[in-house]
Amino acid sequence: MKMGKIEKWFMNTEHHAEHVIRRAEKLLQYVNVKEKGNLLEVGCGNGAVSKYVAKTYRLNVTGIDVDPEQIRHAQENINNTPNVRFLEADSIDLPFQDNDFDIVLSFGVMHHISNWTDALQEINRVLKPKGYFVYWDIVYSKWLAKIGKLFSHKYGMTTMHALNVFIEKTHFFTIHSKLSRFHHFEAVYRKNEA
Repeated sequence: MKMGKIEKWFMNTEHHAEHVIRRAEKLLQYVNVKEKGNLLEVGCGNGAVSKYVAKTYRLNVTGIDVDPEQIRHAQENINNTPNVRFLEADSIDLPFQDNDFDIVLSFGVMHHISNWTDALQEINRVLKPKGYFVYWDIVYSKWLAKIGKLFSHKYGMTTMHALNVFIEKTHFFTIHSKLSRFHHFEAVYRKNEA
């Protein structure tokens, strides 16, 4: 689901970019980042994190977003960063081969995807064995998710229980996880060998 005008304005501010880059920097400390590895950012928005990661870690970075306007914005000023590309793509139907990426990053995206478990399945599919899934988003209590589904079929109502079931079922193991008091959840997972 595409963002509304106000949310898009906020997401494209310099302040927000700095905040998300700091979060990426913090969580990537849990990852064994290898230069020239492949990283996918799902829901890259204006591309601030993808550009930062490509330059700082010398990874080959692909950023995807469902919003063509955000992709156009992300593609601005990438001439000096040959190891980053941006594509318009839907997270529930990723245009990549199985096991293409060493790291998949998803920040604040799943709550925009009504069928977010399908997006997680696609992330699992394109992530290499022993690859890292770096995640941050809102999680809802079971009762709040039930109420939310009654009012909106456009948003994903991620619950800790459903996320944990997915992680267990797909045999990821948790390297780091933390739930804040404002229901923001961050985690770094590693995919087991096939």
